[in-house]
Amino acid sequence: MKKLLLLLAFAATAAAQRAPAPSGASLGEAEAQKVEEQIATVRRDLLSKYEAQLGELQLQFQKVADLDGALAVRAERERLRAEQALSDKNIANEPKSLRTVQQTTLAKMNDLVSGVVAEAVPRLVEYKKQLTVDGRLDDAVAVKQTIERLQNANVPIVRAEAGSIVPAEVLLRAYSADRSRADKTYKGVRIAVRGVMAGYRVDPADGKHLLVYLTGGTSSGWVQCAFTLGQWRYREDRAGSGLILVLIPKDGGEVRVAKGQQLDILGDCSGWDEMVKLAKCDVPR
Repeated sequence: MKKLLLLLAFAATAAAQRAPAPSGASLGEAEAQKVEEQIATVRRDLLSKYEAQLGELQLQFQKVADLDGALAVRAERERLRAEQALSDKNIANEPKSLRTVQQTTLAKMNDLVSGVVAEAVPRLVEYKKQLTVDGRLDDAVAVKQTIERLQNANVPIVRAEAGSIVPAEVLLRAYSADRSRADKTYKGVRIAVRGVMAGYRVDPADGKHLLVYLTGGTSSGWVQCAFTLGQWRYREDRAGSGLILVLIPKDGGEVRVAKGQQLDILGDCSGWDEMVKLAKCDVPR
C-alpha cells in the first residue's frame, strides 16, 4: 500500500513538473478578464440606480402635469431597458432635469471605470516588461494589445490642459502602457511634471542644454527636462557630503534642489525618444 501511495505521489509530482507554466499572455488575459468583470459590475450597478432615478423623475413630471417631460423620461426608460447602456449620444437636450441626471450618471460611471482600468494597467505593464526582458516577445506583444484594448474600450482620451501638474509616475506609466495614446494626451502640451530629481548633466550631444532627470515613485524610467543654457545658468553648491544644483534664470533669483528632492518642472512634452522628454523647461516660482 505504501509503495502504491509513493508511486502515485511520484506520478503526480512528475505530471506537475511536465505541465507548462501559464504564459505571460494568458496571465495578462486573466487579469483583463477580471477587469472587464469589475467594469461590468460597476456599469450594472450604476445603470440600476439610474433607472430608479428615472422612475422618480417621471413621477415628478406627472405630478405637475408636465406631459412633455414625462414622455421624454418614459422614452429614456424604455431605451435603457432595451440597450442597458448610457453614453454621450443618449444625453437629452430637454428637459434639463433629465439631462442633469444623465450627465451625472455618465460622469460617475466614467470615473469609476477609469479607476478600475488605472488600477490594473500597472500590473499589466510589469507583465509586459518582464516578458520583454525574458525574450518572450510574442507574449509581451499580446499583453501590450490587452492593455490597449482595455484603455481604448473604457477610458476616453482626454488632452492634458496646458499648465496642468502631472506626476512623473503618471506620465511614465502612460508612456509605458501605450505610447501612441500617451502622445495624444500629452505631446505638444506644456505641462508641469512633478517628480523626484534623479540627476543632471550638460547635454553631451550639443552642450547647449542642461538636462535634469525626474523619476516617479515606483515606475522605472526618467523624464528628461532640457533647460536652455543662456536662458538659464547653473552652479553646484556643496551641502555636507552631497551637492546642491542651483538653477539661475536669466531674470534673476535661483532655485536650489538636491538629488532625491521633489520639484515641479514646466516644459513642452515632446513625447518618447528613449525616455519621456520635456523641452524649453522652466521651474515655476
